[in-house]
Amino acid sequence: RRAASSAAAAPALPVLDIAPYMPGAATSADARRHAARSLDAVCRDPGFFYLVGHGVPEGEVQALHTLAKDFFALPAAAKEAIALSRHPETGRGYQRLGENVTLGLRDWHEAIDFYAEVSEDGVDLASLARPPAELSEPALSRAVRPFVFGRNLWPTEPADFQRAFEAHFTHMRAVGLALMHAMADALSLPAGHFEPLVDRSFWGTRVIGYPPLPEGAVAEPSPEASVGFSCGEHTDYGCWTILAQDSTPGALEVCCADGTWIAAEPMSEAFVVNLGDMLSVWTRRRYRATPHRVRQRRQDRFRTAVAFFFEPNFDALIKPLRSPALDQGPAGALQHDTPGMTAPLRRAASGGDLIYGEHLFAKVSSNFDFSVEASPA
Repeated sequence: RRAASSAAAAPALPVLDIAPYMPGAATSADARRHAARSLDAVCRDPGFFYLVGHGVPEGEVQALHTLAKDFFALPAAAKEAIALSRHPETGRGYQRLGENVTLGLRDWHEAIDFYAEVSEDGVDLASLARPPAELSEPALSRAVRPFVFGRNLWPTEPADFQRAFEAHFTHMRAVGLALMHAMADALSLPAGHFEPLVDRSFWGTRVIGYPPLPEGAVAEPSPEASVGFSCGEHTDYGCWTILAQDSTPGALEVCCADGTWIAAEPMSEAFVVNLGDMLSVWTRRRYRATPHRVRQRRQDRFRTAVAFFFEPNFDALIKPLRSPALDQGPAGALQHDTPGMTAPLRRAASGGDLIYGEHLFAKVSSNFDFSVEASPA
């Protein structure tokens, strides 16, 4: 996929060509081996990279940004016709400026959330009531079921919004599967190893609008502040985040292993990809779910981004993998004190297993605060 502007200097992040793993690719075994080795390298450090060779037309991506900007420019009443706050149990819909919360602070963006729409027989919800998850039956019925089996809310304006984004979701699922196939080869696992874990991917998408941060916003918000960054520091939840960002420079920032922050600038014809928590669990942290944040400080720009999250099946059992590549190291334990870490992820950090859906639901359940009074115009 691609970002929307070309950087004059060399990119701060590595570039991965996934073309040998895309459906229908006429490629050699050597090309796949090279791509798999490259994936292994960029997943180990920095856990963030530009992705090319994905086959998604540039025009498709630019059309998505146009549609997103047109939607966010609508009057508040039109946007709130699909407000998440009206049915928060589904996790789907529009969030006003400041309703998304990261580490207790309001994020300075608005967004629409979408998830895979699954049938009643598409998820084994009962598995979340058994070890290792052990959620209660009342919790499953009252809270988890409406989320898993919810339906997406689509705006009536702009007119082509639903068609364009649904086509994009289809393309992104193919890219996500290609990354999983390359990862299996990179870790010396049998071909198709991950198929039973992602064949019913509970993917998600956020269409995000970032007005500039208020003038005078502090570089590092204090715990006493009510508003943080455009999006506060976090890691993502599942497998791969495949991001289409517009041409706004200097907004997305990546935390390096030494604690310094670098900008993931837009790059023409490339998606920005980062790793989610489940890849760290699977690989015993050989692969990094890298913290990142957004600070949109350009007063003359309204930034848009489309983040597609390719995830495991909701009921997938996630446990550390055994493979020659991982057994030979290097790998490491997950940290127990990561900000925002869920109870299931802490269990995994202690060497246990988890079900992806329990981790996802724990994160989504704490993401929103609908008490915000002001809404964007």
